[in-house]
Amino acid sequence: MRFASIDIGTNTILMLVGEIDGSLSIKPIKDFYSVPRVGKSVSTAKRLDGDAVTRALKVLAGYCAAAESYGVQRIVASATSAVRDAENRDEFIARVKGTCGIEVEVIPGELEARLGYLGAVSGVPDESRASLVIDIGGGSTEFSYGIGTEPSRFASLNLGAVRMTEIFFKNNPPSVEDLRRATVFTEEGLKGFPLSKIKPDRVFAVAGTATTLAMIAQEKYEFDAAAVNNYTMSAGTLRNLFGLLKTKSPEEIRKLTNAAEGREDVLLAGALILLKALEAVGSHEFITTDRGLRYGYLLYKYAQMQGQ
Repeated sequence: MRFASIDIGTNTILMLVGEIDGSLSIKPIKDFYSVPRVGKSVSTAKRLDGDAVTRALKVLAGYCAAAESYGVQRIVASATSAVRDAENRDEFIARVKGTCGIEVEVIPGELEARLGYLGAVSGVPDESRASLVIDIGGGSTEFSYGIGTEPSRFASLNLGAVRMTEIFFKNNPPSVEDLRRATVFTEEGLKGFPLSKIKPDRVFAVAGTATTLAMIAQEKYEFDAAAVNNYTMSAGTLRNLFGLLKTKSPEEIRKLTNAAEGREDVLLAGALILLKALEAVGSHEFITTDRGLRYGYLLYKYAQMQGQ
């Protein structure tokens, strides 16, 4: 059966067109990516910005048309941190349904963490290994840890690349004081998940921050999915990349790779979250993957359809 799974995040809206077989394996057909920044200013205004909503509706209308052209039989859609936190979220959901006919489910942070974990481990062999999944979003970061396809520990923390940029990195490159304040904020925020008490065999970093960093590390300008999925990066390389990013303007970061388009101003904050999380868990490396929430959410909805 062919599905489309849409992930409405704070910075990006993603869509996966894929097929699910009897073994609950997802065969990806086509990925779509757009950066309307739905969550612009939500961390301070507590409302979805009108222009951001207009951009999101335009993206979603295009996705629906694309899904139809790919013969999709059902579209499922989730919304996360920005929509979750917005006072006018019901209005946004109604407008999406009126414009595109899509039923958007606003999922709580803990479910987001669980499904991000499911998506990440669904694409790798040896599910018996203890895995930590770090999903850095625009408004929040989800942590999940476990063995197999169901995490035993999970949490959603209010550490997001867009959220932190709006608070600390209004000037780029940032000042020494801005970096210090952002680092303290990150380290305090990470105490919401027991990173120092778990011992993962492997660490996955999901989504745009991780895949963009993987592109820069490999000096690849044009996005290459094969190069970023299951790419292993050392903590030392990440530390060096963070040192590079903190000296550059968004325009200079954008020139490093086209994968940075739309996140050139928030990549530094995302890299800081990932670096501090890696230090807290004591891992010397991590694996990048783009098989995140939209994969896990599709499996979750499919299981509901099957009455599981």
